[in-house]
Amino acid sequence: MHFGTECTQEPITVLWMSDRSDRLTQAMKAAGVSRTDAVESWGWNANSLKSHMNGHRDFSFKQAMKYGGRLKTRAEWLYEGLGQMREAPPKSKRPEIEIPVISWVSAGQLADIGDLDQVDELTRITVSGLPAATYFATEVRGDSMDRVSPDGSTIIVRVEQERPIPGGFYVFSVNGETIFKRYYDDPIVRFEPFSTNPANRPTYPMNERWSVVGQVVRSFIDLDRG
Repeated sequence: MHFGTECTQEPITVLWMSDRSDRLTQAMKAAGVSRTDAVESWGWNANSLKSHMNGHRDFSFKQAMKYGGRLKTRAEWLYEGLGQMREAPPKSKRPEIEIPVISWVSAGQLADIGDLDQVDELTRITVSGLPAATYFATEVRGDSMDRVSPDGSTIIVRVEQERPIPGGFYVFSVNGETIFKRYYDDPIVRFEPFSTNPANRPTYPMNERWSVVGQVVRSFIDLDRG
C-alpha cells in the first residue's frame, strides 16, 4: 500500500565566488581592465573569462600565468593566493644622496667659482636614482622653460664643464647671469626657451662670455608648498 505522497524537489544551483575567481576579479580591477577590454584588446575568450571571474569554473595555473602576464599580477597569487598580488618594485642600485639647494644667483656664480663647496646653500634635499656625480638643486624663476619646469619648480643640476649636447637642458652663466635653456649650435650657438609664452626668445651669446654651469637632469614641483 502507498501511504501519503512522495515529494520531489529540483536540485538547487548555488552560485558562489571561489577564492581564485575573487582574486582574478581583484586583479582586473587593480589593472583598470574590464571584461570587454580584455576580450577586445587581448583576444581572451569571453565565455571562459566570464566563467573564471564569476566562479562557475576554475582556471589552471597555465591560465593564471596568461592572466598574470597581462594584468601584471603574480600567477602564484592568482592561482593559490601565495605572496603579494604583484612583485615588489626593484630597489634602486643607486643610493640616496644629499645635495645642496642654492640660490638662482649662486648658480650663475658657480661657473666662475668652480667649486660647489664655496657656494652658500639654502638647505639640502635627498634624491635617489642618480649616478655618481656632483649635483645641486635650485628654484626656477620665470616661464621661459615652463613646458618642463614652470616658475617655482626645482631642478637638479649635474655640475660639469663639458661641451653641451644639442637639444640638452642646461644652466648657463652668461656674463655672470644665470639662465636655464636648451642648447643648440646649428647653424649658430644659441640658448633656446622651451615655453608656452611666445614672448620668450632665444639667447645668442655671440661674443659674450658664457660657460656651462651644469646639465639639468631632473625637474619637479612641490604641490604641497605652503
